[in-house]
Amino acid sequence: MFPALETERKQEILPDPYEDFMYRHLQYYGYFKAQRGSSPNSATHQHVQKNNSRYLLNVSFGERNVLIPDTLQKEKLLCEACLSSALHIQVEAVSRGISCPSRPGISELVRMCLLLLSPPEKLFMHFLFLLADSLMLSSPLLRSKQLLFDELNQVNPRLREPRELFAFFSSKGTLQAPRWPIECEVIKESIHHIEWVPPQPEYFYQPTGNEKVPEIVGEEKGTVVYHLDSVPTEGSYFTGSRVGGKRGIIKEISVTLQGPEDNTLLFESRFESGNLQKAVRVDTYEYELTLRTDLYTNKHTQWFYFRVQNTRKDVTYRFTIVNLLKPKSLYAVGMKPLMYSQLDANTYNIGWRREGDDIKYYKNNTEDGQQSFYCLTWTIQFPHDQDTCFFAHFYPYTYTDLQCYLLSVAKNPIQSQFCKLRTLCRSLAGNTVYLLTITNPSLTPHEAAAKKAVVLSARVHPGESNASWIMKGFLDFILSNSPDAQLLRDIFVFKVVPMLNPDGVIVGNYRCSLAGRDLNRHYQTLLKESFPCIWHTRNMVKRLLEEREVLLYCDFHGHSRKNNIFLYGCNNNNRKHWLHERVFPLMLSKNAPDKFSFHSCNFKVQKCKEGTGRVVMWRMGILNSYTMESTFGGSTLGSKRNIHFTIEDLKSLGYHVCDTLLDFCDPDQTKFTQCLAELRELLQQEIHKKFNELGDVNLEGSWTVSLYFLEQLNQKMMSKKKKKKPLQTRKQRNEKHQKNKLMPDFTLTEEASERAELAPTLQKQPTFYKNLENSTSSVMKNEKLSLDETQLSGRERNTSMDPQMTLILRKNKEKMQSKKSGFTASCPQRGSTDSSHEPVPGMKPNWPRNRNPVTKRSHTAMAAYPSLHINTYP
Repeated sequence: MFPALETERKQEILPDPYEDFMYRHLQYYGYFKAQRGSSPNSATHQHVQKNNSRYLLNVSFGERNVLIPDTLQKEKLLCEACLSSALHIQVEAVSRGISCPSRPGISELVRMCLLLLSPPEKLFMHFLFLLADSLMLSSPLLRSKQLLFDELNQVNPRLREPRELFAFFSSKGTLQAPRWPIECEVIKESIHHIEWVPPQPEYFYQPTGNEKVPEIVGEEKGTVVYHLDSVPTEGSYFTGSRVGGKRGIIKEISVTLQGPEDNTLLFESRFESGNLQKAVRVDTYEYELTLRTDLYTNKHTQWFYFRVQNTRKDVTYRFTIVNLLKPKSLYAVGMKPLMYSQLDANTYNIGWRREGDDIKYYKNNTEDGQQSFYCLTWTIQFPHDQDTCFFAHFYPYTYTDLQCYLLSVAKNPIQSQFCKLRTLCRSLAGNTVYLLTITNPSLTPHEAAAKKAVVLSARVHPGESNASWIMKGFLDFILSNSPDAQLLRDIFVFKVVPMLNPDGVIVGNYRCSLAGRDLNRHYQTLLKESFPCIWHTRNMVKRLLEEREVLLYCDFHGHSRKNNIFLYGCNNNNRKHWLHERVFPLMLSKNAPDKFSFHSCNFKVQKCKEGTGRVVMWRMGILNSYTMESTFGGSTLGSKRNIHFTIEDLKSLGYHVCDTLLDFCDPDQTKFTQCLAELRELLQQEIHKKFNELGDVNLEGSWTVSLYFLEQLNQKMMSKKKKKKPLQTRKQRNEKHQKNKLMPDFTLTEEASERAELAPTLQKQPTFYKNLENSTSSVMKNEKLSLDETQLSGRERNTSMDPQMTLILRKNKEKMQSKKSGFTASCPQRGSTDSSHEPVPGMKPNWPRNRNPVTKRSHTAMAAYPSLHINTYP
């Protein structure tokens, strides 16, 4: 019908639509910089460039300034190309007898394209691609924002950092509201407390012996003034969650005041981390309180946090918690509850403080035929009339507090460069479990691969809020501009999970998650859906171990029955690593001598603790795997003896962890070596003590297997307390005889009077060691497995467990006695550190802590750190 147009269409050279579309697509996203003429179809592209109205490819790869000046011009030419292609489609449709409107719309053109899929189908595909490009250019939502441009306005062919999979914080800076189980009622008020450090030490309460033990009255003889009845207990299970908890109007569950003269206290705990189920008024100013158990359980009553209103000044109130479950508590040895006055905070900027008198922890005499309960009672005088006050087991640290802190880090332009915030997983209720990766950017791939990892976590037990304050102190320091912090970020990759159990923290549980289970007993679980937080944490550490060595794992906890701060570790059965897992705790005790107690540390792996994070990570290959226990009370050491811990004390321990980590990995291993010597001496003294307790006994063993030897002593001491059962068969006797022959025998040849002199000191070499040296010399020559030879390169290589060992230990002891709480003055120092960088002013650790300050990445101490061998393993 149109022969001239048909001849022209056959003669023109059309490009391959798919090939050109892919070229333009890749060029649009900045993947190529090559000139278009260098492609195999350069002739085709040259032809296309001559026909801008038909096909818009008048750009060169890698350049932003193209021949077409702006987007509007591009869109105009592209529309002209679309119209030209549409005309060809109309002509082809009419020539094939397909009905076509005079002015077809997009839908009619697409329909005709589908009907005309025949030899000239390239033309129709060409039209569709042009139509897609036209829509992409005309829609701002479809334009790419991934290309980066340099200062010269040149395209940088790389993409921006991808957006997070989960939105942490909105663009307006608002926080994600916590998600509650749908059974929980939540008040709309926002609870916030200021941080404050008391100017004077808060000493323990000194019991007088005359503390009142109130008789439990109960609601039969008292008046219920607060009762939270919508609490899921044992037998129910978690089904769903929502922001704000239970739908509907929040009920008023406190009593209604009858007038201004009514002095009844108004209780409330339906806020984040709150825990109080019932309050009974048994006298004018006396109340019995019942704590809510962990949700979906019938146990774990320890954590309390509630609000009282309508107070009266200069009146003595008595509160008694009646359903505690632990037979021992720090309240029995001087710990005081915490109180917070809203008027004091607003007027005088005073925060949480230890208050209470006539404190008594005792067993509830009421027997109901089931489990025993224990009571905590104390008296208090409120500072103001008509005040709003809070009581808590320890300084609260909520999920919202954590999000506020992380939001400040994300908005900090400096900290956000080396602290990346990610989502580890979602909890059962849908709350975000955050993962922080903290490290300085590496200059080379070799430098990045040389970094070792440190894994830290906290709040797997939600009621142990002291763990969060230690974690906050650690984050404050590691994210600071201190030279030590920069050095740590240079040589380590820190993986930090600041709140492992956000659901439990939100609802005010003490120990469990919403699954009703203690998460720190389920690190071996395969139930990803039931225990997502710890499953993803373990999986994260597993992947991390495949990439690099994990030097240290530490999970922060709180302890309700012991004072001070201490570590639980693991006891390695490999002779190469004996005592090495105890070096870090000993160093920490020297850096924080008034807070950390090494003698309270424990390094046993009990069967009931097989599912803890400490043991599971240790079995995965992390030698230094610990649980840090921080007391709810205070210290019994040094200058802080019988003083409650404050928020600042706990935060300072986070700094001491960083400080000890630098000492632990110092290339100058003098401190490490002296710690090993001190540990061997302590072990030696313990063996002497066991010998004195055992009396005349014949044991098998060798000094080279001293930890095994000590366990044998403990087992034999236990066996002496129990009646020994005779062997039943000859086979058992033969097996025991063959087992005993595997080790050289040694005997005690001194009299009982001489043995009694062994324990106090090491000034004399006991006959036991004289015999032991002869019996073990052959073993030492054959095996060559002395503790010193299994240490790192450069550590006591010239010392071995030979007859001179006792003399060396004796000299070390004399040095230790000359400076009991620290290392000798002859220890090489690492330079001087500016005291202005110390985050905790006034700290004076009692052993050399000086380091070479690192102010530049090019410092000689840091120049070689990619190849730095952190000497911790043999």
